[in-house]
Amino acid sequence: MISRKNYQMKPKTIKFNKNFVGRNHELEKLSEISNSGEASIVVVYGRRRVGKTELLEQAFRKRNILKFEGIEGLSQPEQMEHVMWQFSEYSNNALLAQVKIRSWTNFLKLIADVVKKGIWTLYFEEVQWLADYKDKFISELKYFWDNHFRHNQKLILVLCGSSPSFMVNNILHSKALYNRSLYEISLKEFSLTETKQFLKKRSDREIMDAYLSVGGIPEYLKWINQETSVFLSLCKNSFTAGSFFSHEYKRIFISSLARNKNYKKIIDFLSKRSFADRNQILKHLKLQSGGTLSFLLLDSELCGFIQKYTPFNLKENSLLARYGISDAYLQFYFKFIKPIERNIDEGNFNSNPSLALNTNSHYKWLGFAFERMCRKNQRLFAKILGFESVRYKSGAFFNRRTDMEKRGYQIDLVYDRDDKVYTLCEVKYLQSKVTPKIIEEFEKKLALFPNPKNSTIHKVLITTEGADDSLTNYGYFDRIITLRDIFDAG
Repeated sequence: MISRKNYQMKPKTIKFNKNFVGRNHELEKLSEISNSGEASIVVVYGRRRVGKTELLEQAFRKRNILKFEGIEGLSQPEQMEHVMWQFSEYSNNALLAQVKIRSWTNFLKLIADVVKKGIWTLYFEEVQWLADYKDKFISELKYFWDNHFRHNQKLILVLCGSSPSFMVNNILHSKALYNRSLYEISLKEFSLTETKQFLKKRSDREIMDAYLSVGGIPEYLKWINQETSVFLSLCKNSFTAGSFFSHEYKRIFISSLARNKNYKKIIDFLSKRSFADRNQILKHLKLQSGGTLSFLLLDSELCGFIQKYTPFNLKENSLLARYGISDAYLQFYFKFIKPIERNIDEGNFNSNPSLALNTNSHYKWLGFAFERMCRKNQRLFAKILGFESVRYKSGAFFNRRTDMEKRGYQIDLVYDRDDKVYTLCEVKYLQSKVTPKIIEEFEKKLALFPNPKNSTIHKVLITTEGADDSLTNYGYFDRIITLRDIFDAG
């Protein structure tokens, strides 16, 4: 029998991070929860390295925090042993680490005695590992929430994890916690604006190169901001033996999708092509159940690894829907790191890692990455173009006819607007200004674009450095958007 008189809790100390940027929406939401005057459950999920821990610790650092972390690969008894060790550290009582508990109820009873009064944040990290992907932890936690935790109106219970499917299906959609004071935060990568705040001393071009190469993942941006240029940082940390980005692929699925080998198979399959439809993926995996594939695809999308996109004028469940890798780092890894992985591991580029990255190939690849970024940030471009208040559908345009007549045909971004306008965007990521040669290319695309309602065609060019004077004076495009416009609008 453990008596509370035998220990005095010392909550986790969190220092203020002066370099913490962005996440304003999430911080505001967490502040409102903290000041709500009622006990609350906060469920936070997102892929590893996205900054969940830093967000939560900075948001709640002025509260009393008890944080318990799950460890990948441990059994339930081992997880319980670990949290008891953590509990002993908070209580400064080494004897508690030797206490063997047989259920989560034993552990939660100890915690309930501690947090029944005062301003507390009870924080469980990597819940999917603590629970060993089963429901028992959550069901026992429900009992203590209903009968103990919720009676402290200053208590916040945080459940955080890197397996979106577990967090959504086993917690958010669980009957155990249904209809309680529960808040959800699905943490995504940094936006362009947040990336600029993080890389504040870089030029717009370097910031965009960084964003396209590794995405808005805070941990990745730290590594890409170490040298005098983004390019040198990217090369050093990708092409030298033991470098961070050369080994990250082996670690990337540990937290999020380690339980099923088919997740990695999907990514590997998509890495060999620009996109694939559902049937192609199903055939590759040799799965019998379409429902199983739906689960795998949804989980991969929630992690931000892949993206489903359909022609703007078709429904989401269209047979023409395509899947492609959307994670910037994964795209970079498969294009530039994996083909020379053995040479990297042998240290062949250690003395001059920039030789490993062909600049012409990289610039071309950045062009495709820029197209994906524009589609992902379609709301931002609607704002820049001044029709964000108009209802619209957006996406790329392609159909069976275009696939037959011109292989690889696609209009990069189309808005079908309720004000009877089609906004068609041509996207170019170039090292120089766009010339009038683009007109002929775009006209060929327009010839295959259907306009049955005879709507107005609004032509937009999204590019890096703008257009040269001859194209600008020609007046072909109704609007030309540059990097400066993109960052100013954020």
